[in-house]
Amino acid sequence: MNQATHRTSPKIVALADGNNFFVSCERVFQPELRGKPAVVLSNNDGCVIARSVEAKMLGIGMGEPFFKMHKNPAWRDVLVRSSNYTLYGDMSARMMDVFSRFTPAIEVYSIDECFLDLTHSLDTDPIAYARNIHRTVLQWTGLPVSIGMAPTKTLAKVANRLAKKTDGVCVLLDPETHARALAETPVGDVWGIGRRWSRMLQGHGIHSALDLKRVDRTWARQCMGVVGQRTVDELNGIACIALEDCPPDKQTTAVTRSFGRMMTTHEELQEIIKALASRAAEKLRQGDLVAEIVNVFVRGNPFRPDLPQFTGSASVALTPAGNHTGDIVKAALGALRQAYRPGIPYKKAGVMMFNLHRADAAPSSLFDTARPPGADKLMQAFDSINSRFGAGSIGYGQVYRPRHWYMNQQHRSRRYTTRWDELPVVR
Repeated sequence: MNQATHRTSPKIVALADGNNFFVSCERVFQPELRGKPAVVLSNNDGCVIARSVEAKMLGIGMGEPFFKMHKNPAWRDVLVRSSNYTLYGDMSARMMDVFSRFTPAIEVYSIDECFLDLTHSLDTDPIAYARNIHRTVLQWTGLPVSIGMAPTKTLAKVANRLAKKTDGVCVLLDPETHARALAETPVGDVWGIGRRWSRMLQGHGIHSALDLKRVDRTWARQCMGVVGQRTVDELNGIACIALEDCPPDKQTTAVTRSFGRMMTTHEELQEIIKALASRAAEKLRQGDLVAEIVNVFVRGNPFRPDLPQFTGSASVALTPAGNHTGDIVKAALGALRQAYRPGIPYKKAGVMMFNLHRADAAPSSLFDTARPPGADKLMQAFDSINSRFGAGSIGYGQVYRPRHWYMNQQHRSRRYTTRWDELPVVR
């Protein structure tokens, strides 16, 4: 296959990625975890979602059910922590803040990954600059990171993958290093190449990222569409995927929970749905968004086939679209009445918001009713109180009662950076 000749992009993009991020966040405040096999569990302590290098070497896989770990004597010394998303989210924000000090052009890709456009920010040798980022993040946050630097986002992904296998830094800016790195990368590990495309490409004798780089871009478009063609261009150093420094607005948002114990009554589920709907409304206001549709689902326990099984779902329209907690709670409770079926032991529920719009660009109709004066200020006061004193400090039309439905977190560490009563103590 012949490769068309194109001008190489002058851009320099880095992908910075926190190593074993959840475990690393735990280790910042718990030195006893360092150098030891450690894992972080999913909601309700169900399965493994993060592993230290030492845990990986013991053969613990991603998604390993926690109950199986108890039965394996080889894993008896593994240190276990429940998921602590409050801590991880705050540590992520601190890490991203450090990245932003090296360049204003960043794209937060996930909780532990960030693209940086360094085209106009490099003031020294690229490898030295990458090592400076690596060293600064570790010094300021305690988090180890890997830095992959290349002319495109796809190549930066390849570089980042290789950086994890070395000293944390990999720069692919010269043709020789570039080609050697692609030859070592299986085609299935290329960003954007899923299992289906990987099987198809291997059927055509394309086994490595270097093989994919050399295919004819017209053939790539015929077989994989415009996304495949862009991937081939990116592997050739032609930047086709721009940084999203202003991410697009969400079209949906959801708040879901698995329960620490199964719920059987409508009253119990009402309490849960009120709390989830209140949190969903808060998320909308944080993004300056409004929703047109509120959906509620309730689900049994699929891991208990001996129990009655049922999944119910219902939606209620908001007219006009809104983000007021009272309106969303009312709609969610109406949807719950439609979705609920008695006699089912429920294990999970959620509130989902659809058809989201910017608050100042939401569709309206002739029959929309005006919101009472002061309603928006009331919600601002709600958000301010909950932000200052902790989520759930104030509720809407609810009498506080203990939330026994919260998920199991038998091994959760403290929220060291966000709760005054859980600050680390030096003795």
